Amino acid sequence: MDEFERAALHEREALRIARRQWFWMDLIVWAAISVFLFVIWLIAGGGFPWFVIPAGAWAIVVVAHAAFAFVLKSPEDILLEREQREREARAGDDRRG
Repeated sequence: MDEFERAALHEREALRIARRQWFWMDLIVWAAISVFLFVIWLIAGGGFPWFVIPAGAWAIVVVAHAAFAFVLKSPEDILLEREQREREARAGDDRRG
C-alpha cells in the first residue's frame, strides 16, 4: 500500500467517523426537542397529543440518518472497494499466467 492509498484510507475512515458523530448529535437534539414538546403539551393541559406528529416525522429522518451513518456505504467507498477487488483479481491472474 503506497502513501496515497494510506491517505485515502485515513480520509475514508475520518468521513465514516464524522458521519457517526453527526448521527449521535442528531439523535440527542431529536430527543431533547421531543422531551421539550412533550413538556409543553403537558403544561398546556394535555388533550390531543400533537407533539407526536413533529417528533414522529423527525424520528423518520433520524432513522434514515442512522442507516446512512451505520449501514449504507458512500459511492466513493463502493467504487474504491470495486477497484480493490479488480486489482486483486488482476494480481491473481498475473500469478497464474
